[in-house]
Amino acid sequence: MDAAANGRNGSVTPRALIFVHLPKCGGTTLNRLIEWEYPPTRIFSVDPSFFRWSYRRLLKWPPHRLARMMVFQGHMPFGLHTRLPQPATYITVLRDPIDRGISEYYYALSRVVHPEHRKMKQLSLEEYIQATPYANVQTKLLAGQDPGYDFLSGECSDEVLARAKANLSQHFSLVGLTERFEETLALAKVIFGWRVQNYASFNVTKGRPRKDDVPGEMRDAIAERYQYDVQLYDFARQLFEQNLAAHAEAVGKELTKIEQARGAANGASYYFRSASAARKAISRMHSYLNL
Repeated sequence: MDAAANGRNGSVTPRALIFVHLPKCGGTTLNRLIEWEYPPTRIFSVDPSFFRWSYRRLLKWPPHRLARMMVFQGHMPFGLHTRLPQPATYITVLRDPIDRGISEYYYALSRVVHPEHRKMKQLSLEEYIQATPYANVQTKLLAGQDPGYDFLSGECSDEVLARAKANLSQHFSLVGLTERFEETLALAKVIFGWRVQNYASFNVTKGRPRKDDVPGEMRDAIAERYQYDVQLYDFARQLFEQNLAAHAEAVGKELTKIEQARGAANGASYYFRSASAARKAISRMHSYLNL
């Protein structure tokens, strides 16, 4: 069991857990689960709407305040561990870049409150893919950037890709995959000692076409535009398979428990989602007040 799992009930944890939440990769579901595993007042949640401002404010925290946190989660680049007084480990979940690109477009298109909703209504999927400054966002975030840099925009390169691969290999206790989320969750239970007594999906994009329903030439165009994310995803899949093989027997047992946890959440859906919203609110409010 990873040392970061210790102290869930409030004792001092040897290692902080840093969850680099990659956009539209299933991270909202993982955030809600993490908030059941650790005290909400010991979790810093980067604001999902104002993540640049929130993350940069976090970097100004004094060491004694950072040391109290057991978990840091949200849209942020790799590198927070260099600012912490306590040791830390990372987790993340990557998604097939073609599927992620499709989901990102339809998510903004379907949500009136999304800041880019009006813009999306004027663009086709192909136009969005070619115009977005956020191409290869998984590679950019996992490579890490200087805090003054807009860590979602900017150009990608072979050097950035190499840095992202090295970070995943050297600093991450768990590299998960959206397409194999329950196996990812089972690995988290084994590595960190999580309980996961209830499990449900959050923030799922509805009304979007499946990847296989998108024309092949469009999928090829996304793969070309997101070429660095495609290469990074292939690398992450290798790390995932290696980790899975190393814990195969334990993961097999935990998968059964995760199925039971999903059933438990479905059986008490209103309570579980309401309680999850409450824990999220406590964590967010505590994070905001401390900014």
